[in-house]
Amino acid sequence: MSDIEANKAVARRYMQAVIDGDVATLEALQHPEVSWWILGYGAMSRADFIASVTGGLLSASKRHVEIIGLTAEGDRVAVEAVSEMVFPDRVYRNEYHNLLVIRDGQIVSGREYMDTRLAAAAFG
Repeated sequence: MSDIEANKAVARRYMQAVIDGDVATLEALQHPEVSWWILGYGAMSRADFIASVTGGLLSASKRHVEIIGLTAEGDRVAVEAVSEMVFPDRVYRNEYHNLLVIRDGQIVSGREYMDTRLAAAAFG
């Protein structure tokens, strides 16, 4: 398997871990010094990012994420996805573009773009 195909596989595993609520895999796929940047929120440490994901999206009773585009070049993987998360009091739908930098099987950098208006309405 080429590095590009291996990196795409990491991105797919990461998205599947979000769907499954598999925090152990989410943590394992991130380098200990990963840097995250999320549109509307800015830079986040690994710990803050994991807390945000587990406290927010993974608290949904139902999670659906569909990858609609996956493009890779070198160590960069672009993931386009649509999601639907069902919470007791609301349904959150959004579209995402994630740019992941992957080295040696781990995400070392992530940038996430989404409709911030929808995220703010759902999570405050």
